[in-house]
Amino acid sequence: MALLFRWVLWLAWAVGVYWSWRTGVLGASGALVALAAACALGAWRAGSPRRKRSALRYIEMGKQPVA
Repeated sequence: MALLFRWVLWLAWAVGVYWSWRTGVLGASGALVALAAACALGAWRAGSPRRKRSALRYIEMGKQPVA
């Protein structure tokens, strides 16, 4: 869900920059810088990945290695 939200947010940002460029609010270089910043922020990881609660975990039950 978070990945979908990030994609939608990036798309809204890109449409906003395009609209600003088409109306003359931003120049070409400003629009390229804004899109580059959006790409950099989109590629940035949102922190450490959380472990799923339903993930299987291996638990060692005090077994000794066989010699």
